[in-house]
Amino acid sequence: MSIDNYSLGVAGKDAEHDQRSEFRLTGRATVALQLEAPDLDEGDPGKTIVCHTQDLSSSGVRVQAREPVPVGALLPLSVTFEGEQTVYELTGEVVWAESRKSGYWIVGVQILESDDTSFVEWVDAVARALTED
Repeated sequence: MSIDNYSLGVAGKDAEHDQRSEFRLTGRATVALQLEAPDLDEGDPGKTIVCHTQDLSSSGVRVQAREPVPVGALLPLSVTFEGEQTVYELTGEVVWAESRKSGYWIVGVQILESDDTSFVEWVDAVARALTED
């Protein structure tokens, strides 16, 4: 992963939600949150919303969404770093969500360890990004 578009972040205006014990990266990544699974028998494509990160770490992401996301929901998500082609398939829990006057929602998602996801590769990619100069 190229670190050119990512930098270490610090607690900002959303510090009340800053419960992470590790550094986070600021930069742009695309996150697709699957809110409803597809029903192939019914031809229902399900519902996925595409968001962009405000910051991220190996244990979570903070995204800007165009609609509310239910707190407590366990969701499949896909993350792609800007300028990269690797897609990290992960599972996350929505731990908080706030509406903004702009009409957007800011959503905190904790990344959960799961054998059926790219969790190990995700942690490795974020660690590499943190150590690149």
